[in-house]
Amino acid sequence: MGVRIKDIAEASGVSPAAVSLVLNNRPGVGEATRKRILGIARAMEYDAEKASNLLRSKSETIRFLRISRHGHVVNNDHSIFISNYIDGMGLAAREMGLNMEVVTLEHGPLDAIVEAAEAAWVGGVVVLGTELSHQELAALETIRTPMVVMDNYDDFVSLNFVDMNNRESVFTAVSHLAGKGHRGIGLVTSDIATPNFGMRAEAFRDALVRLGLEYRKEFVFHVDSTFLGAYADMASQLPSSESLPTALFCVNDIIAFGTMKALREKGLRVPEDVSIVGFDNLTSSALSDPPLTSVDVSKVQIGRTAVKTLYELMSSKSPLPSIKILVSGELVERSSVKAI
Repeated sequence: MGVRIKDIAEASGVSPAAVSLVLNNRPGVGEATRKRILGIARAMEYDAEKASNLLRSKSETIRFLRISRHGHVVNNDHSIFISNYIDGMGLAAREMGLNMEVVTLEHGPLDAIVEAAEAAWVGGVVVLGTELSHQELAALETIRTPMVVMDNYDDFVSLNFVDMNNRESVFTAVSHLAGKGHRGIGLVTSDIATPNFGMRAEAFRDALVRLGLEYRKEFVFHVDSTFLGAYADMASQLPSSESLPTALFCVNDIIAFGTMKALREKGLRVPEDVSIVGFDNLTSSALSDPPLTSVDVSKVQIGRTAVKTLYELMSSKSPLPSIKILVSGELVERSSVKAI
């Protein structure tokens, strides 16, 4: 019989669970204990091929930190866009010859992010910044490991960012509605602390100004970012509005789906009564009733770009200035918008 995890645990004076974490390159074991376990595993000739992989240079190992600070966006409703990010990252990691591991941190202190980013065997990290505020991003400036923040952008924080071009993409969406003859265009946004939502709401107002259209506060609706929450919040606001705009821009597709459900239950038709445009172009957008016109920004491309940028940072022999990249989107036209 070959050497078992139990045998290594007894020789190391630790639990089998701790040995399993180390041999599978998972966090949760101190660095000194990790080295001792690996040394004993080598001495006992445990799975020599796996042992050699674990001992690869830290420059070959990167981490994707999937961070949920409040869970209103990084949750099951939005899991598909995170999967697309991971697909893109995985493609680039294989191209660069990198090992990639995914670590999920939910509702933990910022110290946990720093600790996960600075693990001794990790050469670089990509942080999912969807729910991170300006203050939280600034707190991560102390991290010494090469790092790229994805799905967030901040002009005033000295970190590396790869995000979608919210400003350009929202202008594309609002221009499409204006081109279809809509002059009363409203916004469905969320007060949930997610920087992309804030950037899209600001870009919406700027787009109206550029197009010579009026920004009307009564045409702005604030809802939760989950499907059921957006539906309930929109349904509660519709009766109080004296009149509705002829079109609504929603800051993401999940909110658009909740909005369409609320409109339908109030006897309003999409697009006959109200046209709708979303953002994200989720797979379900093509299957909604009616199929949703939406802004598509390739999450796969963002993931690939994040890892390629990280590899450049890891490979540089001297510190590089902050790298901030925005990926453009395009409008996918479906049946939720009509010309008037």
